[in-house]
Amino acid sequence: MSDTTDPAASAKASRTTRPEAARGSGSSEGAARAPQRSQLVALAKVGRPYGLTGAVHLYPYSADAQTLLKARNLTIGSAEYAVTRSRRHGESIVAQLVGVDSPEAAAKLTNREVFTDRAAFAPLPDGEYYWIDLIGLTCTNGARVFGEVTEIFEAGAHPILRVRLAAPEARAGEDELIPFVDAIVRSVDLVARRVDVDWAGLD
Repeated sequence: MSDTTDPAASAKASRTTRPEAARGSGSSEGAARAPQRSQLVALAKVGRPYGLTGAVHLYPYSADAQTLLKARNLTIGSAEYAVTRSRRHGESIVAQLVGVDSPEAAAKLTNREVFTDRAAFAPLPDGEYYWIDLIGLTCTNGARVFGEVTEIFEAGAHPILRVRLAAPEARAGEDELIPFVDAIVRSVDLVARRVDVDWAGLD
């Protein structure tokens, strides 16, 4: 499963998430074959220029960062840039962008956030999900509706769903933390926008 939410490497469990993207712009993100909406997803932040050709350091929100490495187009600020090449360089990714051909031009992008379209994410095998796709899902236990998934984060061996409880739950408006593991998560349906869990909740 995968990618508020840090977009890191995939969490290794039989029900797997991939935190590839940290934040989404627009509507949130079970099979990974659910219809994809046009949605910009933040993958990194621009660092200092690299070399004399206008290349830039990109610091990914995900340790995996495969989507960022393979992206052919990136949105930075209000502009879209074609990527001619990119490679890992320590903790960053060095990318060359069309139209950015000097250190001075590259410096103007420093500290800006880097986005790509959700549709550019690679398809995942059954049972794996990008974190961004789980944000906004309704969390249920059968007919009981807990509320909406507002965040996913790592906690040791597995991801945790942060669910904002809704009425008529006694703690409506508060958050419930639910482990995203096979023993608890019965199903994920991205089309129906629902994640069903075996979780009693706290009264």
